[in-house]
Amino acid sequence: MKLWQNIFLSSLLLMILAINIVSAAVLSSSHKMLLEREQTHAVNEYEFFSASFSNAVIYERLRADEVILSEEQVAEIASELFFGREKGANRAAVLSADDRKLVAGSGFDQIMELSEFGDYLDSYSPDPDTCQIRIFPVGKAHMMTVTSSMTVEGNDYIVITALDVSDIYAMRDRQRDFVRKVSIISAGIVSLILLITVIILLRPLSRLNIYTKAIAGGNYKIRIRKKGSIEFRELSGNMNIMADSIQRNAARLEKIAEDRQTFIANLAHEMKTPLTSILGFGDLLRIKKNVTDDERMEYAGVIVEETKRLRSLSGKLMELVALGGTETEMKPVALREIFRDLETAFSPQLSKNGLTLYTSCEEITVNADEELLKSLLSNLIENAVKASSEGKRIALNARHSDEGRCLISVTDEGIGMSQEAIEKVFQPFYMVDKSRSRKAGGAGLGLALCEKIASVHGAELSVTSEIGKGTTVSLLMKEADKQ
Repeated sequence: MKLWQNIFLSSLLLMILAINIVSAAVLSSSHKMLLEREQTHAVNEYEFFSASFSNAVIYERLRADEVILSEEQVAEIASELFFGREKGANRAAVLSADDRKLVAGSGFDQIMELSEFGDYLDSYSPDPDTCQIRIFPVGKAHMMTVTSSMTVEGNDYIVITALDVSDIYAMRDRQRDFVRKVSIISAGIVSLILLITVIILLRPLSRLNIYTKAIAGGNYKIRIRKKGSIEFRELSGNMNIMADSIQRNAARLEKIAEDRQTFIANLAHEMKTPLTSILGFGDLLRIKKNVTDDERMEYAGVIVEETKRLRSLSGKLMELVALGGTETEMKPVALREIFRDLETAFSPQLSKNGLTLYTSCEEITVNADEELLKSLLSNLIENAVKASSEGKRIALNARHSDEGRCLISVTDEGIGMSQEAIEKVFQPFYMVDKSRSRKAGGAGLGLALCEKIASVHGAELSVTSEIGKGTTVSLLMKEADKQ
């Protein structure tokens, strides 16, 4: 069932239920008030009859000049007094309190035949100070009885009067029928108004549904107009925010997919070149019968260099892939010690290439994984070596920066890079000068690995460069808390 149908039916049922409850309460209150008014009337009538009966007995005793009247005389007086010539005009009865037998009565035959009335008389306890009021259904009529006891001429009697209240119950039934008809008509009118109202109020929801289907279908550029109530305008705004987020995530995933495709293509190409060389020169050594010492040294040298290149490529790849799932061991590390280790490690390579490494480090301690941080700086120095020609200088510096951070930089006087190259330099397998990088054994993975390591340390890696003047790679990271 649709939302508008649920709202419509629920609201309609609640409204009809509320109308019926209110109507029932009003009818019940009105009926009760009318019955209370009739009770007063019935009690007054009873008191009139009982007083008249008592006075008639006294009058007859005085007239007959007797000390006490007999039960037969009392019964005759009751019959004449209450019913007399207009017998049946009033409903009343006088019963003996001892055996509950009828002494005199008029219009009480149907009431006396009721089993419910018999049970009532059996359970009645005579009390001259209290009147008991009961209503008995007699056929289609309703009789309100008033019952009390009185002592006459030394004998106890039960006096009962009855008042027909059928009109009150008939009025209640007519009111119920009227309310039922009005409820049906009102329900029809209200349902029509409610249906129109619900459709109008939920129209923005239908529009949202259309836009949502469009977004789900891949149209992330669509935006929802903010119309309707505050809730719908807020929902429209949230839907637009969701569409923006989906669009950004979709673009990011597309970029990731493209980068992965490029990564795989570059990986296949980078591995294919040294493997082809190794296979080719190895095959020459296998099939060529006469190989001079110079040729053998030349072929073996190529194979060794290409193998080194493959080893370097596989090592960098393994380090790059494993870095995301490796737990880093952060501890305070003194940068001066790392710089001394790097100077020692790169001394042979720098000498071989005719380069000079200058280091400058203030007293700085950082929280870092020592091996990862060494790997990052080693890659930066290797890139500087590859980009520099003989006689150039490479600077490795570290100094305090702002807000408890330090700045580590590696600067070379090499070939430099354009702004376009700087934007792509962190992509895996990207090389500014492919021929120079391959000749130096590079695969374009160094800065991609450096960026990963910097991310693990919560540091920022940036590059500034100018073609023909050199490049500076800077690492901005937090210093260790001072003890």
